[in-house]
Amino acid sequence: MAETTNKPHGEGNPHANPDSNAEVSFERRDVNVFQITSFGIGLLISVLVAVFAMWALFVFLAKREDARNVPMPQKMSEERQTLPPEPRLSGVAVENGKIVKPVYPRVELKELRDDEDAILNNYAWIDPNAGIVRIPIGEAIDMVAKKGLPSKPSPAGLENDGYRTIPSVASSGRTLEKISQ
Repeated sequence: MAETTNKPHGEGNPHANPDSNAEVSFERRDVNVFQITSFGIGLLISVLVAVFAMWALFVFLAKREDARNVPMPQKMSEERQTLPPEPRLSGVAVENGKIVKPVYPRVELKELRDDEDAILNNYAWIDPNAGIVRIPIGEAIDMVAKKGLPSKPSPAGLENDGYRTIPSVASSGRTLEKISQ
């Protein structure tokens, strides 16, 4: 392996310098470049052999699987459905039972939001015979804010001048405390 010196760093008295150690020595030669290079080349060759073996195994297994799975008969492939069964949530535009074009989720979501915005922000007749109209949501919120929401008074509050009584924490239910509504 590597050559080491027999002489320690300090030539004289080992106790003369307290930082020196008589048993410590160092290598006189550098690392063996031939051994490191041959190890690297051997590692590279073994990796290439493993990659080639995996590729060959993949080709063999693919051919074996193709031989086991025979293709579908022509009659069966003609009768096969082109569309998945209902409900089709997204992915294709269908007209007369045939796929017209693919629909991408972003486009479909944009169309859905545009349709919802048109419903929420425009006037429309819901039932013309009954006189029911849809109004924009902004106006509906303003109308409710001006008019106020309907409410009914609490029957418990009428008896006690607008207060309701509940048991206090420390009373164990024996006394009641008044709380405004």
